[in-house]
Amino acid sequence: MDGHSQMGLGHLMRCLALAQHLQAEDIDVTFAVLPGTVPFCRARHDWVGAVLTIPEGLTQQDEIAWLNQQPAFQQADIVVLDGYQFNEIYRQALKQTGCQLALFDDNNNSGMLHADLVINGAANAEQLGYNLSAPGAKYCLGEKFRVLRREFTYAETSWAKRNSLLITMGGSDPANLTLPLLKALDSAGADMPIRVITGAAYPWLGQLQAFWAKTNLVVQHIQDCQQMADAYCHAKLVVSAAGGSQYELQATASPAFLLVVADNQAEATFYTAGQHWCRAVDCRQRVDFVALTQQVLALWQDKQALQSMHTKAMHLADLDGASRIITTMMRL
Repeated sequence: MDGHSQMGLGHLMRCLALAQHLQAEDIDVTFAVLPGTVPFCRARHDWVGAVLTIPEGLTQQDEIAWLNQQPAFQQADIVVLDGYQFNEIYRQALKQTGCQLALFDDNNNSGMLHADLVINGAANAEQLGYNLSAPGAKYCLGEKFRVLRREFTYAETSWAKRNSLLITMGGSDPANLTLPLLKALDSAGADMPIRVITGAAYPWLGQLQAFWAKTNLVVQHIQDCQQMADAYCHAKLVVSAAGGSQYELQATASPAFLLVVADNQAEATFYTAGQHWCRAVDCRQRVDFVALTQQVLALWQDKQALQSMHTKAMHLADLDGASRIITTMMRL
Protein backbone atom coordinates (compact mmCIF):
# COMPACT_ATOMS: atom_id res chain seq x y z
CA MET A 1 0.00 0.00 0.00
CA ASP A 2 1.05 3.63 -0.35
CA GLY A 3 -0.13 7.12 0.59
CA HIS A 4 0.30 10.60 -0.85
CA SER A 5 -1.61 13.84 -1.53
CA GLN A 6 -3.47 12.48 -4.58
CA MET A 7 -4.25 9.03 -3.20
CA GLY A 8 -4.78 9.98 0.42
CA LEU A 9 -3.64 7.96 3.41
CA GLY A 10 -6.63 5.68 3.95
CA HIS A 11 -5.01 2.51 2.61
CA LEU A 12 -1.91 3.12 4.72
CA MET A 13 -3.97 3.74 7.87
CA ARG A 14 -6.07 0.64 7.29
CA CYS A 15 -2.96 -1.51 7.07
CA LEU A 16 -1.46 0.22 10.10
CA ALA A 17 -4.60 -0.61 12.06
CA LEU A 18 -4.29 -4.29 11.20
CA ALA A 19 -0.56 -4.22 11.94
CA GLN A 20 -1.17 -2.80 15.43
CA HIS A 21 -3.43 -5.72 16.28
CA LEU A 22 -1.02 -8.23 14.74
CA GLN A 23 1.82 -6.80 16.85
CA ALA A 24 -0.35 -7.15 19.95
CA GLU A 25 -0.49 -10.87 19.12
CA ASP A 26 3.35 -10.97 18.86
CA ILE A 27 3.22 -11.30 15.06
CA ASP A 28 5.97 -9.49 13.16
CA VAL A 29 4.94 -7.03 10.43
CA THR A 30 6.85 -5.44 7.55
CA PHE A 31 5.42 -2.72 5.29
CA ALA A 32 6.60 -2.54 1.66
CA VAL A 33 6.04 1.02 0.37
CA LEU A 34 7.35 3.46 -2.22
CA PRO A 35 9.84 6.17 -1.12
CA GLY A 36 7.18 8.90 -1.06
CA THR A 37 5.22 7.01 1.59
CA VAL A 38 8.12 6.52 4.00
CA PRO A 39 7.91 10.03 5.61
CA PHE A 40 4.27 9.43 6.54
CA CYS A 41 5.22 6.15 8.18
CA ARG A 42 8.04 7.73 10.17
CA ALA A 43 5.86 10.63 11.30
CA ARG A 44 3.36 8.38 13.07
CA HIS A 45 3.92 8.07 16.81
CA ASP A 46 1.79 4.90 16.79
CA TRP A 47 3.67 3.23 13.94
CA VAL A 48 4.44 -0.46 14.28
CA GLY A 49 6.47 -2.75 12.05
CA ALA A 50 9.53 -2.49 9.85
CA VAL A 51 9.46 -0.47 6.61
CA LEU A 52 10.84 -1.90 3.37
CA THR A 53 11.31 0.78 0.68
CA ILE A 54 10.51 -0.33 -2.87
CA PRO A 55 12.75 1.33 -5.49
CA GLU A 56 11.03 4.09 -7.47
CA GLY A 57 10.12 3.62 -11.12
CA LEU A 58 9.85 -0.16 -11.35
CA THR A 59 7.32 -1.75 -13.66
CA GLN A 60 4.73 -3.96 -12.01
CA GLN A 61 6.58 -7.06 -13.15
CA ASP A 62 9.93 -5.74 -11.91
CA GLU A 63 8.41 -4.65 -8.60
CA ILE A 64 7.12 -8.14 -7.90
CA ALA A 65 10.46 -9.65 -8.94
CA TRP A 66 12.24 -7.25 -6.58
CA LEU A 67 9.87 -8.09 -3.71
CA ASN A 68 10.37 -11.79 -4.30
CA GLN A 69 14.12 -11.34 -3.73
CA GLN A 70 13.68 -9.69 -0.31
CA PRO A 71 14.15 -11.88 2.78
CA ALA A 72 11.17 -10.23 4.51
CA PHE A 73 8.94 -11.22 1.59
CA GLN A 74 10.37 -14.73 1.33
CA GLN A 75 9.79 -15.32 5.04
CA ALA A 76 6.28 -13.87 5.16
CA ASP A 77 3.43 -16.19 6.09
CA ILE A 78 0.86 -13.84 4.54
CA VAL A 79 1.15 -10.87 2.16
CA VAL A 80 -1.54 -8.19 2.66
CA LEU A 81 -2.31 -5.99 -0.37
CA ASP A 82 -4.23 -2.70 -0.18
CA GLY A 83 -4.59 -0.14 -2.97
CA TYR A 84 -6.54 0.56 -6.16
CA GLN A 85 -3.32 0.67 -8.20
CA PHE A 86 -2.83 -3.08 -7.74
CA ASN A 87 -4.77 -4.41 -10.72
CA GLU A 88 -5.71 -7.96 -11.70
CA ILE A 89 -2.43 -8.54 -13.53
CA TYR A 90 -0.44 -7.42 -10.48
CA ARG A 91 -2.47 -9.58 -8.11
CA GLN A 92 -2.13 -12.65 -10.31
CA ALA A 93 1.64 -12.18 -10.65
CA LEU A 94 1.99 -11.67 -6.91
CA LYS A 95 0.01 -14.84 -6.21
CA GLN A 96 2.23 -16.75 -8.62
CA THR A 97 5.21 -16.14 -6.32
CA GLY A 98 3.59 -18.71 -4.03
CA CYS A 99 2.54 -16.33 -1.26
CA GLN A 100 -0.66 -16.51 0.75
CA LEU A 101 -2.43 -13.32 -0.37
CA ALA A 102 -4.86 -11.33 1.79
CA LEU A 103 -6.56 -8.44 0.00
CA PHE A 104 -8.34 -5.36 1.33
CA ASP A 105 -11.06 -4.53 -1.20
CA ASP A 106 -13.88 -1.98 -1.29
CA ASN A 107 -16.12 -2.57 -4.31
CA ASN A 108 -15.19 -5.81 -6.08
CA ASN A 109 -14.99 -4.00 -9.42
CA SER A 110 -11.46 -4.79 -10.59
CA GLY A 111 -11.67 -8.29 -12.04
CA MET A 112 -10.47 -11.56 -10.56
CA LEU A 113 -8.83 -11.01 -7.19
CA HIS A 114 -6.46 -14.02 -6.99
CA ALA A 115 -6.67 -13.79 -3.20
CA ASP A 116 -6.70 -16.39 -0.46
CA LEU A 117 -8.48 -13.98 1.90
CA VAL A 118 -10.72 -11.02 1.02
CA ILE A 119 -11.39 -8.29 3.61
CA ASN A 120 -14.15 -5.70 3.19
CA GLY A 121 -15.75 -4.11 6.24
CA ALA A 122 -18.53 -2.32 4.36
CA ALA A 123 -22.05 -3.14 5.49
CA ASN A 124 -23.01 -4.24 1.97
CA ALA A 125 -19.87 -6.33 1.33
CA GLU A 126 -21.63 -9.69 1.38
CA GLN A 127 -23.78 -8.62 -1.59
CA LEU A 128 -20.82 -7.80 -3.87
CA GLY A 129 -20.25 -11.28 -5.33
CA TYR A 130 -16.82 -12.20 -4.01
CA ASN A 131 -17.65 -15.85 -4.59
CA LEU A 132 -17.25 -15.08 -8.31
CA SER A 133 -14.10 -12.93 -8.20
CA ALA A 134 -12.31 -14.91 -5.48
CA PRO A 135 -13.70 -18.47 -5.58
CA GLY A 136 -12.30 -20.66 -2.88
CA ALA A 137 -11.01 -17.76 -0.80
CA LYS A 138 -11.85 -17.11 2.82
CA TYR A 139 -13.97 -14.00 3.36
CA CYS A 140 -14.02 -11.36 6.09
CA LEU A 141 -17.00 -9.36 4.88
CA GLY A 142 -19.31 -6.90 6.57
CA GLU A 143 -19.45 -4.80 9.69
CA LYS A 144 -17.97 -7.48 11.96
CA PHE A 145 -14.67 -7.19 10.07
CA ARG A 146 -13.92 -3.49 10.30
CA VAL A 147 -10.32 -2.71 11.22
CA LEU A 148 -9.73 0.17 13.62
CA ARG A 149 -6.49 1.47 15.04
CA ARG A 150 -6.00 0.52 18.66
CA GLU A 151 -6.69 4.05 19.92
CA PHE A 152 -10.35 3.47 19.04
CA THR A 153 -10.52 0.43 21.29
CA TYR A 154 -10.23 2.65 24.35
CA ALA A 155 -12.19 5.71 23.19
CA GLU A 156 -14.55 7.36 25.68
CA THR A 157 -17.79 7.92 23.75
CA SER A 158 -19.97 9.77 26.30
CA TRP A 159 -22.15 12.59 24.98
CA ALA A 160 -21.68 15.07 27.81
CA LYS A 161 -18.21 16.39 26.88
CA ARG A 162 -18.98 17.01 23.20
CA ASN A 163 -19.10 20.68 22.29
CA SER A 164 -17.48 21.32 18.90
CA LEU A 165 -18.03 21.02 15.18
CA LEU A 166 -15.18 18.96 13.71
CA ILE A 167 -14.13 19.25 10.06
CA THR A 168 -11.76 16.60 8.75
CA MET A 169 -11.24 15.56 5.14
CA GLY A 170 -8.71 12.79 5.58
CA GLY A 171 -4.98 12.61 5.07
CA SER A 172 -4.83 14.82 1.97
CA ASP A 173 -8.30 16.26 1.21
CA PRO A 174 -7.87 15.45 -2.51
CA ALA A 175 -11.08 17.28 -3.48
CA ASN A 176 -10.02 20.43 -1.56
CA LEU A 177 -13.21 20.63 0.51
CA THR A 178 -11.90 22.06 3.79
CA LEU A 179 -11.29 25.68 2.82
CA PRO A 180 -14.47 26.28 0.77
CA LEU A 181 -16.57 24.80 3.58
CA LEU A 182 -14.90 27.05 6.13
CA LYS A 183 -15.52 30.10 3.92
CA ALA A 184 -19.20 29.16 3.63
CA LEU A 185 -19.49 28.74 7.41
CA ASP A 186 -17.80 32.12 7.88
CA SER A 187 -20.23 33.80 5.45
CA ALA A 188 -23.16 32.17 7.26
CA GLY A 189 -22.01 33.60 10.60
CA ALA A 190 -21.38 30.25 12.27
CA ASP A 191 -20.49 30.87 15.92
CA MET A 192 -19.95 27.42 17.40
CA PRO A 193 -16.43 26.26 18.36
CA ILE A 194 -14.90 24.60 15.31
CA ARG A 195 -11.97 22.22 15.20
CA VAL A 196 -10.31 21.72 11.81
CA ILE A 197 -8.00 18.76 11.29
CA THR A 198 -5.84 18.55 8.17
CA GLY A 199 -3.83 15.45 7.41
CA ALA A 200 -0.14 14.85 6.91
CA ALA A 201 -0.49 15.02 3.11
CA TYR A 202 -2.71 18.14 3.00
CA PRO A 203 -1.29 20.39 0.22
CA TRP A 204 -3.11 23.70 0.83
CA LEU A 205 -1.74 24.78 4.19
CA GLY A 206 -0.61 28.18 2.91
CA GLN A 207 -4.10 29.11 1.71
CA LEU A 208 -5.61 27.86 4.95
CA GLN A 209 -3.21 29.91 7.06
CA ALA A 210 -4.08 33.02 5.04
CA PHE A 211 -7.76 32.37 5.79
CA TRP A 212 -7.09 32.23 9.55
CA ALA A 213 -5.90 35.84 9.43
CA LYS A 214 -9.26 37.18 8.27
CA THR A 215 -11.96 34.78 9.49
CA ASN A 216 -14.44 35.50 12.27
CA LEU A 217 -14.86 31.81 13.03
CA VAL A 218 -13.81 30.43 16.42
CA VAL A 219 -11.38 27.82 15.13
CA GLN A 220 -8.71 25.49 16.40
CA HIS A 221 -6.55 24.01 13.65
CA ILE A 222 -4.60 20.79 14.12
CA GLN A 223 -2.22 19.58 11.43
CA ASP A 224 -1.51 15.83 11.26
CA CYS A 225 -3.56 14.94 14.33
CA GLN A 226 -2.56 11.56 15.71
CA GLN A 227 -5.23 11.30 18.39
CA MET A 228 -8.26 11.10 16.12
CA ALA A 229 -10.31 9.00 18.53
CA ASP A 230 -10.06 11.73 21.16
CA ALA A 231 -10.89 14.41 18.58
CA TYR A 232 -14.02 12.56 17.47
CA CYS A 233 -15.10 12.00 21.05
CA HIS A 234 -15.12 15.76 21.71
CA ALA A 235 -17.22 16.53 18.63
CA LYS A 236 -20.95 17.04 18.73
CA LEU A 237 -21.04 16.88 14.93
CA VAL A 238 -18.40 15.92 12.36
CA VAL A 239 -18.13 16.84 8.69
CA SER A 240 -15.82 14.24 7.21
CA ALA A 241 -14.65 12.77 3.96
CA ALA A 242 -16.33 9.44 3.35
CA GLY A 243 -14.25 6.27 3.23
CA GLY A 244 -12.69 4.36 6.09
CA SER A 245 -13.14 7.26 8.52
CA GLN A 246 -16.85 6.46 8.70
CA TYR A 247 -15.99 3.31 10.66
CA GLU A 248 -13.96 5.37 13.13
CA LEU A 249 -16.85 7.81 13.48
CA GLN A 250 -19.27 4.98 14.18
CA ALA A 251 -16.88 3.46 16.73
CA THR A 252 -16.79 6.78 18.60
CA ALA A 253 -20.56 7.29 18.22
CA SER A 254 -20.03 10.60 16.42
CA PRO A 255 -22.92 12.07 14.38
CA ALA A 256 -21.56 13.01 10.97
CA PHE A 257 -21.98 14.30 7.46
CA LEU A 258 -20.01 12.01 5.15
CA LEU A 259 -18.89 13.72 1.93
CA VAL A 260 -18.59 11.30 -0.98
CA VAL A 261 -15.87 12.47 -3.37
CA ALA A 262 -15.10 9.26 -5.30
CA ASP A 263 -17.14 6.51 -6.93
CA ASN A 264 -15.48 3.84 -4.82
CA GLN A 265 -16.93 5.46 -1.67
CA ALA A 266 -20.51 5.87 -2.86
CA GLU A 267 -22.29 2.55 -2.42
CA ALA A 268 -20.95 1.76 1.04
CA THR A 269 -21.47 5.33 2.29
CA PHE A 270 -25.07 5.67 1.14
CA TYR A 271 -25.79 2.26 2.66
CA THR A 272 -24.28 3.45 5.95
CA ALA A 273 -26.39 6.62 5.86
CA GLY A 274 -29.43 4.34 5.90
CA GLN A 275 -28.47 3.37 9.45
CA HIS A 276 -29.42 6.95 10.48
CA TRP A 277 -26.38 7.79 12.61
CA CYS A 278 -24.87 9.83 9.78
CA ARG A 279 -25.90 11.64 6.60
CA ALA A 280 -24.26 11.24 3.20
CA VAL A 281 -23.68 14.09 0.74
CA ASP A 282 -22.68 13.39 -2.86
CA CYS A 283 -19.79 15.71 -3.71
CA ARG A 284 -18.51 13.89 -6.79
CA GLN A 285 -19.72 16.34 -9.44
CA ARG A 286 -20.35 19.70 -7.81
CA VAL A 287 -20.40 20.83 -4.21
CA ASP A 288 -22.96 23.41 -3.14
CA PHE A 289 -21.13 24.65 -0.05
CA VAL A 290 -23.91 27.11 0.83
CA ALA A 291 -26.49 24.32 0.90
CA LEU A 292 -24.12 22.03 2.79
CA THR A 293 -23.49 24.75 5.37
CA GLN A 294 -27.23 25.26 5.84
CA GLN A 295 -27.65 21.53 6.47
CA VAL A 296 -24.77 21.51 8.96
CA LEU A 297 -26.10 24.52 10.86
CA ALA A 298 -29.65 23.13 10.93
CA LEU A 299 -28.51 19.80 12.35
CA TRP A 300 -26.21 21.56 14.84
CA GLN A 301 -29.28 23.28 16.30
CA ASP A 302 -31.30 20.05 16.49
CA LYS A 303 -30.04 18.62 19.78
CA GLN A 304 -32.59 15.80 19.81
CA ALA A 305 -31.55 14.58 16.34
CA LEU A 306 -27.87 14.71 17.24
CA GLN A 307 -28.35 12.69 20.40
CA SER A 308 -30.46 10.16 18.55
CA MET A 309 -27.70 9.76 15.92
CA HIS A 310 -25.13 9.35 18.69
CA THR A 311 -27.18 6.62 20.37
CA LYS A 312 -27.72 4.71 17.12
CA ALA A 313 -24.00 4.77 16.31
CA MET A 314 -23.13 3.60 19.82
CA HIS A 315 -25.44 0.58 19.49
CA LEU A 316 -23.98 -0.34 16.10
CA ALA A 317 -20.28 -0.03 16.96
CA ASP A 318 -18.22 -3.24 16.94
CA LEU A 319 -14.54 -2.99 17.92
CA ASP A 320 -13.48 -6.63 17.43
CA GLY A 321 -13.13 -6.74 13.64
CA ALA A 322 -9.33 -6.95 13.62
CA SER A 323 -9.36 -9.90 16.03
CA ARG A 324 -11.77 -11.78 13.78
CA ILE A 325 -9.59 -11.06 10.73
CA ILE A 326 -6.46 -12.28 12.49
CA THR A 327 -8.24 -15.48 13.50
CA THR A 328 -9.16 -16.04 9.86
CA MET A 329 -5.63 -15.23 8.71
CA MET A 330 -4.26 -17.89 11.01
CA ARG A 331 -6.51 -20.45 9.28
CA LEU A 332 -4.54 -19.85 6.09
